[in-house]
Amino acid sequence: MRAALASLTLSLSITGLSSGAQPPAEASPASTSQGQAGPDTVTVQASRERKELQREVDHFVFAMSVRYLNDALSRWNRPVCPLVAGLPREQGEFVLARLSQIATQSKAPLADEHCKANFYVVVTREPEALLKAWHARDPNMYMTRNGWGHVRNFLDTPRPVRVWYNNEFRSSDGTALSADSVAAALAGGLPGMAGTSLGMQLALANIPSSTVPTGTRLRRGAVQTLSSVIVVVDARRVENLQLVQVADYIGLVGLAEVNLDADVGSAPSITKLFRDAPDAPQGLSSFDQAFLAALYRADQPSVMQESAMKRIMLEGIAAQHTAHTP
Repeated sequence: MRAALASLTLSLSITGLSSGAQPPAEASPASTSQGQAGPDTVTVQASRERKELQREVDHFVFAMSVRYLNDALSRWNRPVCPLVAGLPREQGEFVLARLSQIATQSKAPLADEHCKANFYVVVTREPEALLKAWHARDPNMYMTRNGWGHVRNFLDTPRPVRVWYNNEFRSSDGTALSADSVAAALAGGLPGMAGTSLGMQLALANIPSSTVPTGTRLRRGAVQTLSSVIVVVDARRVENLQLVQVADYIGLVGLAEVNLDADVGSAPSITKLFRDAPDAPQGLSSFDQAFLAALYRADQPSVMQESAMKRIMLEGIAAQHTAHTP
């Protein structure tokens, strides 16, 4: 895939972005004037704020996450190796450094400097032409369980930033799975406990079992992991943005399979970068950072993965708010 990308002769230049500094820290919430209120009043107010924050976090995780039946939420379990193309050298190095920083802060596995690319970031003024030429050279670049229509939607739907996720199944301990072991892991080890409808169908077809641990009521035998991610940026539609804004957006959507059209309500998020809003986000918000951290801290094979993510997010954001409150 890397060779195919390098051999394309389409223009990949971008001139409208400026590097800018690191994204400023998100503004601290204004402290609530407590006046002469007694401890009981303060406790009630804090409890209400905590409940409201919990509602925001629950909605954020629900809206952002992409789900496939009963499978685990996808994340990187193999080392991430970003490759940036189509930018002047200094800007490309800035984006690469920022992506590495976000991955490190999120505890996502990051490959060393000399690695085989699996996280492709391409900036071009002609995304449609590039994608079609790239696909013609590498027809197997898209892996999907949703048919060619899903690929066609990616190719033909104009967005400032397009993202394609390639996933693979791995066992709960990180072992690569064959078709036989995927069937066994998804089907589950007990009658009537198929992990997904796909697993049930494969089990009924008498697919041979393997040594991969089977799923239980509490843990999945196989999890989805990102094997490669392709991000294509339309240079014409990001000309008025700072490079750090675009880099942070790419960092979020490249490290987690997210719903690009998610409505996260009042929660701050870099996903609102391309929405009609009076104030564009300047970088990753506290919610974005907490979401990535929770995704990589939560136990992925657990059927309680999302619940754990919500708890981790809530604790992290609440701790940040407390630290910034005078």
